[in-house]
Amino acid sequence: MNHIANNRILNAMLLSPDLTISAVSNRQSELILLLNTINSRLSNAPDGTLRIAKRGNAHQYYHRTDSTDRTGTYIKKKSNLNLAKSLAQKEYDLKVKHEIQHELHAIETFLKNYSPEQIEHLYNSLNEIRQELITPVYTPAEDTLNLWNNVQYNSLDIPDDTPDFYSDNGEQVRSKSELIIANKLKQHNIPYKYEYPLVLSTRVTVHPDFTCLNINTRQEFIWEHFGIMGDSDYMNKTLKKINDYAKSGYVLGRNFIATFESSSIPLNSNTIDININEYLL
Repeated sequence: MNHIANNRILNAMLLSPDLTISAVSNRQSELILLLNTINSRLSNAPDGTLRIAKRGNAHQYYHRTDSTDRTGTYIKKKSNLNLAKSLAQKEYDLKVKHEIQHELHAIETFLKNYSPEQIEHLYNSLNEIRQELITPVYTPAEDTLNLWNNVQYNSLDIPDDTPDFYSDNGEQVRSKSELIIANKLKQHNIPYKYEYPLVLSTRVTVHPDFTCLNINTRQEFIWEHFGIMGDSDYMNKTLKKINDYAKSGYVLGRNFIATFESSSIPLNSNTIDININEYLL
């Protein structure tokens, strides 16, 4: 089976439930931050509530501090409109707080009871004879990794006069920066292929520096390092390459990682770690 067919198999695989957990956890973090903001604002809110009454074509505002007072104290718009705004904001914030707490409770309940691994474990619990008769809905991570690693391909030839940069995986790369990236991927146990051929929608075959696999999500990412950004011709070629990738569905931040450097701003290893943690772990 050729590498293009293998790519189709990988792309057709169901994504890991870890994507769901990640999205829900991100939402939970956003809600907690929002709740803190709401609580801080409520702590400085005025006492009482706002009553709005219509008088002809105009509206009048009243400040009620006693629940038994159905009318309240008249708020003059010219001199005390901020009080009306603060009371209205307070009422809105209280409703938002209630909805946030309701959603956070739902998320906590969901995370407590969510066990997506049981679907994959169900297949693994079957004996080998029965497994041979079944097509599982999830491809086990180990099988995915074996399939991915066993793909045979031809990378580009490296000129003889290229400095000897050999990664911890044993392949020769073209630059010191690529060496750092390769070794960082190895350090984090990220499966990758160096200069793996990729056919774009224009039918042009390119060879991204690295093609990486996120084991948890079963998603592939291409990683290009652009190392001569101080050169205007190189920069223009880089922008064209990024645009060509985007036209073929490889978008920065989605399935395309890019790092950059120039002679005055070298590649920072922390930047590599940030990208690995964000997209590949």
